Amino acid sequence: MRFNSKELAYLGQQASNNYDREGFLFIKQKNDKLFKKGEAFVERYFRLRGNLLFYFKDKNFKHDPQGVFVLERCTVELDVNEQQNFSFVIVFEGDDEIYTFSAKTEEDRDGWIQALHVSSYECLKMQLQSLREQVQSKTGKDPMVHMMPSDTGMEFETQAGGSADDPAMEISLAIDGLPNDITGLPPNPFVVIYIIVPPQQQNWLQHNHTEMVEKNNNPHFLKTVGFGDSSGLEPTTRVKVTVYHVKERMTGTMTQIGQVIFTLNDLLLSTDMKLTLCLNGTDNSKVGKLKIVGWLNEQTGSMVDMQGSNEVFSSEARLTRPMSFKRRSKRLDTLKPMCENITTRTFQFETNDSVKLMVYEYMAESKYTFEIPIKVLKLFIEEEKSRIKQLNDLGQLTGTWRGACHEFKDICMSTETTYTQSIKYISTYKGSSFKPSSKKGDKELEFVPINLHMQRMTVLNESTEACGCYDTVTVGAFAAHARKFRSGGLSRMLQQLQDQYTPEGTLSKVSKVKRACQLVNNLHRLQIEIIQICDRVCQEALQGNAESLTTATSELAEKVKELVHDCESPILQETANKLADIHEEFEALAEQKTKENEKSPEKDWKWTGSCFVKSPTMEPWDMTRVNTEAALVCLTSMVEDLVQNKSGTMDRPKWLGDISPAVMKLKSFVEIVCQKATHFMSFLDLMEHKDNLKLMHTIKCRRDVAFSHALTSLVTGFLVHVNCYLGDTAILEQLSNIGVLIEMEGLLSCHSDESGMLEDMVVAMDDLGTVTFRLVQETAQKNSIELCTKSFKKAGIYPDLNRHHICVEVPMKKHLFEKLPQKLQSGSEVKIIPVFFNVGINEQQTLAEKFGSTGLQDKTNEESLGRLFRYVEEYENISSVKEEKVVGSIPELMAQLRYNVYTKKSKNVEILHLAAELCRKLHGIRFTCCKSAKDRTAMSVTLEQVQILQREHDLASHVFSHSLDCFRSEGVRRENTYKNIGARKYAFNSLQLLSFPKQYRPPNGTYGNVQN
Repeated sequence: MRFNSKELAYLGQQASNNYDREGFLFIKQKNDKLFKKGEAFVERYFRLRGNLLFYFKDKNFKHDPQGVFVLERCTVELDVNEQQNFSFVIVFEGDDEIYTFSAKTEEDRDGWIQALHVSSYECLKMQLQSLREQVQSKTGKDPMVHMMPSDTGMEFETQAGGSADDPAMEISLAIDGLPNDITGLPPNPFVVIYIIVPPQQQNWLQHNHTEMVEKNNNPHFLKTVGFGDSSGLEPTTRVKVTVYHVKERMTGTMTQIGQVIFTLNDLLLSTDMKLTLCLNGTDNSKVGKLKIVGWLNEQTGSMVDMQGSNEVFSSEARLTRPMSFKRRSKRLDTLKPMCENITTRTFQFETNDSVKLMVYEYMAESKYTFEIPIKVLKLFIEEEKSRIKQLNDLGQLTGTWRGACHEFKDICMSTETTYTQSIKYISTYKGSSFKPSSKKGDKELEFVPINLHMQRMTVLNESTEACGCYDTVTVGAFAAHARKFRSGGLSRMLQQLQDQYTPEGTLSKVSKVKRACQLVNNLHRLQIEIIQICDRVCQEALQGNAESLTTATSELAEKVKELVHDCESPILQETANKLADIHEEFEALAEQKTKENEKSPEKDWKWTGSCFVKSPTMEPWDMTRVNTEAALVCLTSMVEDLVQNKSGTMDRPKWLGDISPAVMKLKSFVEIVCQKATHFMSFLDLMEHKDNLKLMHTIKCRRDVAFSHALTSLVTGFLVHVNCYLGDTAILEQLSNIGVLIEMEGLLSCHSDESGMLEDMVVAMDDLGTVTFRLVQETAQKNSIELCTKSFKKAGIYPDLNRHHICVEVPMKKHLFEKLPQKLQSGSEVKIIPVFFNVGINEQQTLAEKFGSTGLQDKTNEESLGRLFRYVEEYENISSVKEEKVVGSIPELMAQLRYNVYTKKSKNVEILHLAAELCRKLHGIRFTCCKSAKDRTAMSVTLEQVQILQREHDLASHVFSHSLDCFRSEGVRRENTYKNIGARKYAFNSLQLLSFPKQYRPPNGTYGNVQN
């Protein structure tokens, strides 16, 4: 229990008329004196005030009391053991210790027992309920319906607004002429709305509340209050508006100022749906005027007449009736296909020109939170199976190579089993449709992203009817929380592993693994291009165009020569020779063990480069390259002959018939080259990791977890993004030509565990660059998202020969698919360009800046700046309008971002603000994360929303702070904390917040020490 000891002592030292009972009693206490150890009854002076029982050494109250009992959840009973005359005991629930007291007389004892019995709050509450029921049985009315305590707690939470439906009616509130408080200062108004729908309901129900406005006699509340839903509205609903003065926001202590009651029918029949009502104080005096402005939201369906006739409002009726209709933004409709459990809040802000801005805030859970991790795990299982097959295809190895290969296969099989169990658990999970922060340590759900939500703010200018829609994906750090961070995160582990890799050459800084990934990817890229050109050659032959056929053949020759040149890479040749030497060594050992008259079964089987066959010879790697070149020469010679010998009418089928076999032969040799190269690189992977297989396995699993979080979040953001901009041709063309920008804003510190999370995040974001999206038309067979691996290996900053690039296939309805550019309809894939800007803002970041290092953060921001700069260049190349370097333009923002990234400044959050603004201007997808996307993320998202309102919608400067506090105290992010930890409190304390940048501090009363 927390308490202020001085204030508590003061309560026990006042005049006697403030106490329910006082006098001397004996209390059994432990005696800690050297020669008198044990328990003894000592006389003390007791004073009972409410549920607090103080005791003093004597009747001198100048000294602090020796102790106090809080008489809650306890029983007072006679002492059955009669340890002393006239004794009784107090027993507390859950406490093994029994407190024994005794009085001087039986009458005194009974008096104390009676007083203690009725002192607790629980007892008083029971008495009140009993009296309330007696009065109600005699009068037929509940005497407490209109009663509110003079001092109450600010424990009001929004009951409306949790529905995914838009309200039928909304109202905004303002008050004029509130009196000052007892200290002569302006009050801190806070309004609670109660409703009752007769005759079904008999008691007032709490419906909603506004934000608190500090020190204002004439407050205008930004949060609006909704009534009804898409099915209509009950006009007989009575509404009670109660205004409170918040005395202390941290504790929520407040006093009622006044209240007023009206019906929704009163508002509907008023001129322009506006009411002005007098507030009645507790003594029935007038304490101010309440101004109510209402409006009906336009619905897609019919609007039911709220007057009770249940007829539909016609367009003529709307003109004749004194009602206000407003066009509600339909941006909610574009969220529903991908999201569920949508929470809504509505606000009305003011611009500098006194125009009203309707602001709708939505927070929704992704429908893919559990679906995508299952698909990712299935993909990884297939990767492990493929890896086992590749290891088996290496054939018979000798000595340490055999042992390493067996260990590698055991690790792959173990991974396969673990991932299968994870799929089973996730598939049968029956909890909430998102993973709360309280479960971030659960090993069974480690592949599911933490607290993944889509946050949307839509803005409607009432004067110009201009709309704006702004999305942000909020999610916990892409990190393996369940695996802890004792050895750091992924970037540190990968660096440790890369330090063990063999360099490509004596003076080279590039490792063999990285070069191998690049080589394999280049070969597969060339294979795809060669196949495409081969198809073109056949097409040109069929059309009989000699010039085009010659051109296509020349292009084909260039690509095949490039492929053959890559095959001459020393790393490929060395690996092929090494594997051949091991096979020869195995055969030599086998021959030694075989008797002269016995035949070794292994000796018959030879590796050809693509499979084992019974053959006395094995094709060397050089021969494979030569065969590929020979197939090319054969094809080009044939084309030259056909073109040179052409005379008269051309026989097109003959051309195609002559060329097709040569084309097929070339394709098959190119495929063999790529298969053998992949085979040799799998052996290189074994060579490089044979002494670090456990570390490699740890990194692989950790990387898979972080990537699963990242990909699930990306799929959610991408689908909402595409669905939102299907009508914008320019943005869709941008998607198809240069890809989509993914801007992640991180708020992780560079200290302790969060440093490990940051390391995981860096790698996960880099891995998103290996993801592409393909939009396909929905069919009966293709009606859900599918993931498929491509031929390319992960070859970025952290290369990995065990994992491939991933393509996400997204099915779309025919009428939506037809809105896409032709390039996307024909199967072109959308690239992902991820950038990650991180700035720690909490007290741990202060420690990192003063006593540790922020090197990883600085490096990450610099690399992301370079990636963003390249994307901006591509964007400007495809843009029809060239922006000049003026305030707010992309060039100017890039210059500012560059300056801030390279400026060493403590907690430079300006980097985050500039990156976010650039992302929006470049039509990218915004992500924000901290450890669990709950507290710091809420501060960041709400700050960006107010900055957008100010920058894009001319929000009045004098309401900036009020708007920010309103979003944080009454917006959807408070609901997010409740969904995660069961409390509508941000998990900050006052000491922590001193280290936060000022704009990232929540208002008083919205934070406290809660279990995270």
